[in-house]
Amino acid sequence: MVGLSDILELLKPLEASFLGPFIISLVCNSIPFISLPYLLVIIGLTFKYVTLQDRILLILSSALGATVGKVLIYFIGRGFSKLLSQKSRKNLELFNKIAKKSLALAIFVFAALPLPDDVLYLPLGLTGFSLITYFFSVFLGKLFLKSVAVFYGSLLTSLSEELGYQAIPVFVIISIVFSYYIISIDWSKIVEAHVEGGLKSSVRCLILELSLVNKKIAGNLKKVVTRI
Repeated sequence: MVGLSDILELLKPLEASFLGPFIISLVCNSIPFISLPYLLVIIGLTFKYVTLQDRILLILSSALGATVGKVLIYFIGRGFSKLLSQKSRKNLELFNKIAKKSLALAIFVFAALPLPDDVLYLPLGLTGFSLITYFFSVFLGKLFLKSVAVFYGSLLTSLSEELGYQAIPVFVIISIVFSYYIISIDWSKIVEAHVEGGLKSSVRCLILELSLVNKKIAGNLKKVVTRI
């Protein structure tokens, strides 16, 4: 069975031209409902691309590759739409018109965070959602996500050079905590709050969600301490 390490080995000759990050991002984002840890590869590549220009190109190439992968997901959904009845198509088109504004935000949020975005993107193909809006919403979201990944990798590189590789466990713990927050937050509530009340409402909702996660973490820590 071909693993991620085998794919990386094949892409080594392409790294210098940034085709490697582009292709691996494309492949890992074009397989429906299968999440591959390609962000770890992007973070790891910051050890290779050390100049600001190289890291900007790394962000752009991987973001573009991921976006093209999600465009393929869109067209998979679009292909399935041909199997729908005329009545079902009209209902989906109506939903598309009503929710157009909120969907653009939802596309960005799902692209910018490590969420199961194919759950949203396949139906968008079914509805015939604007491909241009879809592309730019996904691209901006992936651009944000890759920027965070490369920034994180840059910090890890700098600290590893200054403090040695003893700093890596600290970053692993930070990654786990950050991932826990991402998974625990109810992002659908935030999107709904934005649609109903705008930016201020969504920010308030995000703060509320963060406080709930903090309480949950505090409760879990209290249980652990009590048992000890």
